[in-house]
Amino acid sequence: MRHLLGLALLAALPTLGFAHTASPFLLPEVFDSKSDNVSFQSGITVEKFFVASRNFKTTYQVTAPDGKTETINPAAELKKFSIGEFNLSTEGTYRIRTQDAAGMPSKYALIDGRWLRVRAPRPANMNAMPPQAANPEKRDNPEQKAPQQAPANQPPRFIAEDQIPANAKTAQTINTYIAESFVTKGKPSPVPAVTNKGFEFKFLTHPNELYAGESLKAQVLLDGKPVPNLEVDVFKGADSYQPNAKREQPHVKTNAKGEVEVKFNEAGIYLITATYPEAGNDNTKPPVAQSYTYSVTVEVTE
Repeated sequence: MRHLLGLALLAALPTLGFAHTASPFLLPEVFDSKSDNVSFQSGITVEKFFVASRNFKTTYQVTAPDGKTETINPAAELKKFSIGEFNLSTEGTYRIRTQDAAGMPSKYALIDGRWLRVRAPRPANMNAMPPQAANPEKRDNPEQKAPQQAPANQPPRFIAEDQIPANAKTAQTINTYIAESFVTKGKPSPVPAVTNKGFEFKFLTHPNELYAGESLKAQVLLDGKPVPNLEVDVFKGADSYQPNAKREQPHVKTNAKGEVEVKFNEAGIYLITATYPEAGNDNTKPPVAQSYTYSVTVEVTE
């Protein structure tokens, strides 16, 4: 049986300094099981790999080898992650994924031809606070340098809620979190077919039959249509005994058919994640009402 680090150890992993957007993750305790049940955790990670930073509300959808699907609730919902479990009643491959999981809505305001992200009003006493009190991270780590200020000629990208003109046009966006993984009991069986609804990865390689030196191949779809030229991020897991391990792997992009290939040079646990649409630097364009953040967790063996 191929074992993964225990949930308690994963929660205690050191914080890592990757400047990437938040990603949902779903992490089984094992990917190849001889037991009659399996547990898992889910949450949001900012400092990859699998350092849970906050939780999000979700139920889970488990699809058994025979195609039957059931919805389960978390067994426990903690501040940083949730824990769940499900039964492995028959042999084959099970898919577990989040269901109806949405991030907090984001509000934008059109100011002077640019869509600016709306932030909460600045506290009235903020200017009177000592610098270290206003910056908890700097207070906890006195050696940490203050963040660099944006160039004076760079257009603003944010605006406080109380500074929005009364007649300004506003818009709201919703981000859907999709995190999934696969657990096999006995011999692997075909994974469930895509639904052709929403943002999906159609696996062309079985996600529970991955080996070092080989690749995972998939097709990225939006409502059943290929998504070309989309960047996919890859992170390799490491534990507390590997503080200097390289976690961030080379980025890959989908081709004209929406197909992507992720090569694995080493055995380990990998987080593969993508966002659609990708964040752009042109804030003269209106924000997209619906966006998606997807991740799949896989194990690669020798």
